[in-house]
Amino acid sequence: MKNLLFLTPLLLLVAFLMISCSSEESESDLGSYRIAAESSGITMDWELISNFEPENTFSATLTIHNQSDVTLSESGWSLFFNSIRPPIADSFLPELELEHINGDFFKLTPTDDFRTIAPGDSRKIEYSGRFFSIKASDAPQGFYFVFDDGLIKNVDSVNIEPFVRTEQKNRSEGDLVEVPAPESDFTKNEALSLLQPNQVSRVTPTPVSFEAGEGYYQLNGSHVIYHHESLSHEADMLADYLNAIGGVAASTRFLGMDTDPEGNVIILDMEISETANSEAYQLDISPGLIQITAADRPGIFYGIQTARALIEFENPDDIKIKAAKVEDEPAYGYRGMHLDVSRNFQPMSSVTQLLDIMAMYKMNKFHFHLTDDEGWRLEIEQLPELTEIGGRRGHTETEENYLIPSYGSGPDPTVGDSFGSGWYTRDQYIEILRFATDRHIEVIPEIDVPGHARAAIVAMKARAERLSRAGDEEAANYYRLDDVDDQSEYLSIQNFNDNVINVCTESTFRFLDLVIDEVIAMHQLAGAPLNTIHIGGDEVPAGVWQGSPACEAYMAEHDIDDTQGLQVHFFGKLRDMLADRDLQMAGWEEIAFMGEPHGEAKTPNPDYAGTMIPHIWSNIWGSGTEDYAYTLANMGYEIIMSHASNFYFDFAYNKHWEEPGFYWAAMFDTKEPYSFIPTDLYRNARTDSYGNPIAHDYFDDAIRLTDQGRENILGLQGQLWTETVNQPGRMDYMIYPRLLGLAERAWVGDAEWAVHENSDDMWAARDEAWNEFANRIGQIELSRLDALYSTINYRIPTPGVVVRNGEVLANSPFPGLDIRFTLDGEEPDLDSPLYEGPVNIGDSQTVKAAIFNSNGRKGRTVTVPITNN
Repeated sequence: MKNLLFLTPLLLLVAFLMISCSSEESESDLGSYRIAAESSGITMDWELISNFEPENTFSATLTIHNQSDVTLSESGWSLFFNSIRPPIADSFLPELELEHINGDFFKLTPTDDFRTIAPGDSRKIEYSGRFFSIKASDAPQGFYFVFDDGLIKNVDSVNIEPFVRTEQKNRSEGDLVEVPAPESDFTKNEALSLLQPNQVSRVTPTPVSFEAGEGYYQLNGSHVIYHHESLSHEADMLADYLNAIGGVAASTRFLGMDTDPEGNVIILDMEISETANSEAYQLDISPGLIQITAADRPGIFYGIQTARALIEFENPDDIKIKAAKVEDEPAYGYRGMHLDVSRNFQPMSSVTQLLDIMAMYKMNKFHFHLTDDEGWRLEIEQLPELTEIGGRRGHTETEENYLIPSYGSGPDPTVGDSFGSGWYTRDQYIEILRFATDRHIEVIPEIDVPGHARAAIVAMKARAERLSRAGDEEAANYYRLDDVDDQSEYLSIQNFNDNVINVCTESTFRFLDLVIDEVIAMHQLAGAPLNTIHIGGDEVPAGVWQGSPACEAYMAEHDIDDTQGLQVHFFGKLRDMLADRDLQMAGWEEIAFMGEPHGEAKTPNPDYAGTMIPHIWSNIWGSGTEDYAYTLANMGYEIIMSHASNFYFDFAYNKHWEEPGFYWAAMFDTKEPYSFIPTDLYRNARTDSYGNPIAHDYFDDAIRLTDQGRENILGLQGQLWTETVNQPGRMDYMIYPRLLGLAERAWVGDAEWAVHENSDDMWAARDEAWNEFANRIGQIELSRLDALYSTINYRIPTPGVVVRNGEVLANSPFPGLDIRFTLDGEEPDLDSPLYEGPVNIGDSQTVKAAIFNSNGRKGRTVTVPITNN
């Protein structure tokens, strides 16, 4: 098995520049430091030793290979790095001293006991860390040396040794989640079968009603699109779609014009109804005529997407659409996708591609996570520090000019050097809004408070100190977010000790007023709807505000008993601020609960029901959090089901060590969002996050969804958090094809197979339905994405492979994809044989196989050694 070579910031520069960053580049502001342009000559190996260590710890080694001409002695240098899994300081002694700077940022400094590493020498350093590491993306990253003369040298590369032993592949001895292997994958895939094209729907998400007709509408040639006067934009988009197809020409005209069109006719018409769903549509396709009818523009747009999906491109000289009658509408009005661009910045081109694909699959809400501890990504012209400081990361001791590195972003704060630095200018954000609005997608911006706010806190603190030095004390404190006299001690779940705004000072609310009004102004300039602002509200750590004199006085003035009550009060105050601007407040589930975060239990708050929208996220099967959604919906809260167990796309696809991502609630592929049952939630639970079966009576006393609660489920949302999305193409890899399962469930709602009362019957029906959907992905949808987005980097699955009776057998989790293989130990490529049936192994020793997409891109190779039986 190959070792995995992680790109360091220096090497990542070349790759990152291949996807143009959306922000204007800024000077580095490194001060007395300078980054060496040449290679450092230092590389590293990282190896996990075991997760089966006492007290929930793991052991690992870090080997430094010094091929430079500089001796690493007992003084004169420090080694900086990021580690999601916190290393334990004492484990580096006596030779190295570890300092936790903040978040996931650490510093190693040699002690007098350090044994020098001369040029040409190597040194293995053993250490311990908290929790466990079962993936390459768990490994420390972003290593660089800082020498006493101010020279910074990036480590050239970090080689991650494969995870092959039991104690490396599992979190503990009780971890029962299966590690995928070609043989076990083959067995799973045997439940699937390749369907004939006429057995596979061409439309995702599945329409409510689809009736095939006789004949075809021919696309080759000319077309006139007649449209209602209010549908000019939709008609123009349809014309653009058609004109992009070779041999097709489309023009648009208003309905009612006295014309004698040549060629085929497409009609887009409105049937106004006060009761009709604005997203519902009817599509009638017959030879020579396509008619799309809806009560409002979104319905017409979705009818166009269905018509596009039905185009048959197999013969370029005979491009056509099968005659059909479609009646369709969504089960949920909220079909959303969340994107975090704060932890690691994602370029504007990636955002607009996501929006375009969302629209194609009839998703209509884009939750834009613009701010967090590690980055503020939206320009606010009156407060340039928010992006110039809060939007950049690099080596710093003061954070006067930019934030510390996170998630391996490295020492260089230059925009475009890494995923750590970047933001959207005002004009770029407006352009994103217009792009989304054109596709009937509402953008819901998130300004995360009171926790997850470190980027803003540091930026406003630097602003205050700059103005204070200039002698303008009033201006210095006008927008400050921290209380200089606050002695509170806390540590957030991401290990920050200063990431919560002070909710008791007027300056905080002046800041929020300004930011909210600026966001409103940008949406108005874009002509984009703004109905909701998401305020975050999650993961506020215990201990905040307890040492703040300002909060002590504020709580006394407002008769607030404790900091738990202060947080609830803050949510209410922020809700009222937004309501005064005719805006709805949304937030993560914590906004609807009372009590200390991460406490023994959360108590729902009935006082805010109906006035704010919580996104329910912290679902872990077997953890006791499973009934949060129904509890709040029954109480009167309109909710969004954002369940981590099925919709957190930052989670790894499976347990293989090379599959990146988190896994604290689950690891899952496209089948899990597809299989979600919104109104009978507990039936989704089969095992806990460690693979233990959920007892049949586990949910006997759980809260059940009432009729009122059912009405309060607004919809579903997928989430991509980006802590591990720090390489080109990783964003696409984590989202697609899982987004297709989400889009299907959000549009269709509870599936037909979910009506079976007997669980065995239900899962059998699900498997049959999944076979069709898996064929849809393998035969149609991935090729469609390839054709429309040539550089898209969706995850290509690995094949199942087994050797039986002297023959190689292979299959795909998405039937219809090409599998290529070798029997000589070489890597499969496009010249390798195409698997079409059992292959005699002869005297071969190794089978290697991989799946290729329609553009020739390859997924990860699997290897099966051949043993002589």
